[in-house]
Amino acid sequence: MRKWDILQLDDFLACNPKVRITEINEQRVVLAGEYRLKAKLEGGKSIDRVYQLKVIFPCDYPRKLPQVLDEEGYFPRIQEFHTYTDGSFCLGSELKMRMVLRADHSLKAFIEKIVDPFLYAVSHRIEYGNYPYGELAHGEQGLVDEYEGIMGVKGKASVLFALKALGKRRREANKLLCPCGCGLRLGRCKIRFRINLLRNIERRCWFRHHLEKSFTIVEHPGRALTKK
Repeated sequence: MRKWDILQLDDFLACNPKVRITEINEQRVVLAGEYRLKAKLEGGKSIDRVYQLKVIFPCDYPRKLPQVLDEEGYFPRIQEFHTYTDGSFCLGSELKMRMVLRADHSLKAFIEKIVDPFLYAVSHRIEYGNYPYGELAHGEQGLVDEYEGIMGVKGKASVLFALKALGKRRREANKLLCPCGCGLRLGRCKIRFRINLLRNIERRCWFRHHLEKSFTIVEHPGRALTKK
């Protein structure tokens, strides 16, 4: 089906013969089967394991991100192991995944750049008792920690104010206080360059929805942060 050509399914399946298509239609593509990961990253130990996975790609991918599930029960269904009770994985923040997939959102890129690092890190925690590169907090705090690095700001209020700016037109956002707390308008601070790069990742409405859905509102230093 031409709409699924973006995934480059044939190339991936040729390299992973024990993964098969279990459903393909106008709504989604579902892959399931044995997937092997053999990896050893600097600072971590070797992981060589076969997983029983299911991967669900929705019809509006990459606008809507895929779901990956553990069908074997290897991953404990608790928050500490970033696995939900239904066996699906918390692969990271939507913003980070969209950044990773922006240049290449083929199936191969999704698996290698997002799923493989997850499998390695959580398997390392299961097998050796620790995450090789540390672990982000869960929920809202985890998003704040990750977005601080992406946006070049510090603290929840600054992250939320940056998201608010991303939900507005550039000219309007540049008149707001800079999220970094320097006291300047955004348009006069170097942080604007990071903010403007993020505008290429998603539309303004996505950032507005993400801010409203994923965070509780706090005050920016000197001004109240609102959802407007």
